[in-house]
Amino acid sequence: MRIRTSSIDVEVKMKPVGNDLVVPKPEIKMRTANGEPVEKVRAIADRRYLWINHGKDLMAEVKLTDPETNAVVPASEVLEILNHYNYKLIDPKGNTVKEDDVEYYYIDDKGEEQVVRPFDKTEVLEIPEENWVPSVTVDDFVITSVYELFTDDKADMIKLWEEAERRIKEDVVGVTTFSHGRGFQEYYAFLDPVVRENKFVWLLKLTDTKMRLDHMMEIPAAKVTIKVAPTLKILPPIQAVVRKK
Repeated sequence: MRIRTSSIDVEVKMKPVGNDLVVPKPEIKMRTANGEPVEKVRAIADRRYLWINHGKDLMAEVKLTDPETNAVVPASEVLEILNHYNYKLIDPKGNTVKEDDVEYYYIDDKGEEQVVRPFDKTEVLEIPEENWVPSVTVDDFVITSVYELFTDDKADMIKLWEEAERRIKEDVVGVTTFSHGRGFQEYYAFLDPVVRENKFVWLLKLTDTKMRLDHMMEIPAAKVTIKVAPTLKILPPIQAVVRKK
């Protein structure tokens, strides 16, 4: 991965940001009212068997037996649990298709087919000078994931710090696009320098969602407080003229 701006072109490493749990979350276990442990599993709700080269769904007759007694167990008394699974691409006849042989397309608003291909993995974060925007811009988006961008090379570290120092003084973040590849998901990417305890790192913040505020409220008109002028006090305190009997 490379960071390329008007000032630097640096090779960096990219790692997901770690996290510290702020709110403790204990491991929740389950049991019945009788104290028996309860396990959550992936059970087969529906299934089908496809005949390869024919494209027909087959009728299945599965014989289930007790491994100790070999006695047949009715299917109605059996829960099929999914331990492992994988995905396959198949054609209408049930033949496996290699991913490299697949053509991707979608139907546009006019009902026409548009052939497309998956995004390539982003290798260079290209941020021209006009793509540096005020840092508050990030506040409008929901950040979905964050990565640290860093280097072990001392010369590149200096370049990254000089760029970070400049952008921090300007209070700006870089904006570009990013894709992990292997699919059709692309993100807006914010490149944001962070300084903590005399150390720094560049953060890559990814988002595909902008906040939509549907419940903004009118600001109430400010109530003007009228200050009443005090009365003129020319008489002495009343206790001075009221004599006690």
